[in-house]
Amino acid sequence: MAPEKLIEVSFEVANKVGGIHQVLKSKSYKMKEYYGDDYLTIGFYNEENAVNEFAVREENPYEYIFDEMERDYGVKCHYGVWNISEDPKCILIDVSDFKGSLDEIKKEMWEQYGIDSLNAGHDFDEPIKWSYAVGKLLEKIRREESSETVVHLHEWLSVPVMFQTEYPKVFTTHATVLGRALSNTEYDLKQNVDRKTIDEKKAEELDVKAKHQLEKTGAHEADVFTTVSNTTGREAEAILNKKPDIILPNGFNVEDFPSLEELSYRHKKKKEKFKEFLRAYFKPYYDVNLENDPRILFISGRYEFHNKGLDIFIDALSKVNEKEGKEFFVFIFVPSDVKEPKKTIIENKSLYEELEGYLEEAMPDIKRRLLKEITSGKNPEKKCLDLVDSKQHGELKSLQDNFRAKHGQKPPLSAYELNYENDEILEKLYDKGLRNNKGDRVKVVFYPTYLSVGDRLLSMNYNEAVVASTAGIFPSFYEPWGYTPVETAANGSLAVTTDLAGFGKYLINNTDEEERKGIKIVEREKKSDKESADQLAETIEEIVNYSKTEITERKHNARRLAQMTSWEKLGENYKKAHEKAIHSSELE
Repeated sequence: MAPEKLIEVSFEVANKVGGIHQVLKSKSYKMKEYYGDDYLTIGFYNEENAVNEFAVREENPYEYIFDEMERDYGVKCHYGVWNISEDPKCILIDVSDFKGSLDEIKKEMWEQYGIDSLNAGHDFDEPIKWSYAVGKLLEKIRREESSETVVHLHEWLSVPVMFQTEYPKVFTTHATVLGRALSNTEYDLKQNVDRKTIDEKKAEELDVKAKHQLEKTGAHEADVFTTVSNTTGREAEAILNKKPDIILPNGFNVEDFPSLEELSYRHKKKKEKFKEFLRAYFKPYYDVNLENDPRILFISGRYEFHNKGLDIFIDALSKVNEKEGKEFFVFIFVPSDVKEPKKTIIENKSLYEELEGYLEEAMPDIKRRLLKEITSGKNPEKKCLDLVDSKQHGELKSLQDNFRAKHGQKPPLSAYELNYENDEILEKLYDKGLRNNKGDRVKVVFYPTYLSVGDRLLSMNYNEAVVASTAGIFPSFYEPWGYTPVETAANGSLAVTTDLAGFGKYLINNTDEEERKGIKIVEREKKSDKESADQLAETIEEIVNYSKTEITERKHNARRLAQMTSWEKLGENYKKAHEKAIHSSELE
């Protein structure tokens, strides 16, 4: 039997915390297509995020239930729509004044499910209060409605909802708690997953015991348990002792992105902005070639040094840097704890803009003088500075001297001052000889903050930076799915992923190597870090040396590969999971 209504519950509904937010956001139009006005999303109320992502609606069908929630539990519920293209109905739960007993909730979880959460911290307690409140809300709604409804829960944070409601339930883990924690240690996660020999005692050592136990309970208690890739499915089977009932690959709305023709225009425009920044960043110190179609690569994501492959990425860059060849630029867009932009870069940018502005003012006069030279029959082959008067010449010379005052020094590796010492990325770059020396092929900019049009340096958002780039490199060791390479390809740039990422594995299973031009897959599953870094270095060398024609052809193909993950193709999997939940609950 097909469900009539879907209630989707996630901490990241209208509350951007991580990648799940993008999954739910992009999927919403397909869920609206299936369920229409009977699609309801429920999330965590974060006032700062709600300002942009949530729109209140005055007509509230749950008003009296909300009154009960506030009276009984001190929980304030907000009704409206998630402020995205499809405007799905949305309830956000505010538990800042929660007056229930957290100790009683934990006691109940211990007695019924053996979940030991007594000493769990705030990052556990806050979601527990929220999901407990969501469960109570759903039971109040269920008593008033007779439709066939399925509740779809995401991640461990929403598991306590299960303990409070009788609705048929689908539970999706996007990455196991223990798996993610282990992947950032020396523990051989790949080998132990293959052998199904995961030591659950590691959860306590890594301070994720309560989260792990809650997630494991959710996997076993749900009517339908799902993960986002076969890779995560194998991990769940080893860590949670539960094989997924169905795999739900993450889809993507490539249709929401501009056409390749539009992206080609934007690429030229935004790349010029990138080049202006790079001129200001490097040219006060030494000359760099920014005129002959410079190649610009980037890596982005959470600051998970090993998980996101930052370690082998820097190793690969070092190997390329040791060889002679074409100079290129690399941005590391990995947010960290920053103080402010480096003053020296602000000064460089200001001087560059001053120089550019002065030349713009001088150009009409230069144009007039040049026309006079040509029309009077004189030789127009003069240097530009010969066409300005002595006063302008002196002012331009002074500006040039100020701009090149740091000549002979080295540009910094980081564009920002950090709020801490001993940064792992900067230390690795330095140790591997990537120091922005004049003779280095690889010029690096560590940009440790979220991209925004309002920042004082690049002044671009993330999508604009992707469009302006040649390629995005994502050599992840641990990546349950991996949106970034799909997003990069959809934005008209080349991409690199790995066979340990869910998306990389999906491509391997559904295409052959010849069909994958534009998205390279680095082998990590059965290779050592050194072997993977060597392969990545070869891939980077290829990308840097592609002709313009080759890049254009591969960008077109990368876009086609991204379309393979359209929700038009993958949304049906969700519908099957919801139908299966109805069927499973009826059998109990």
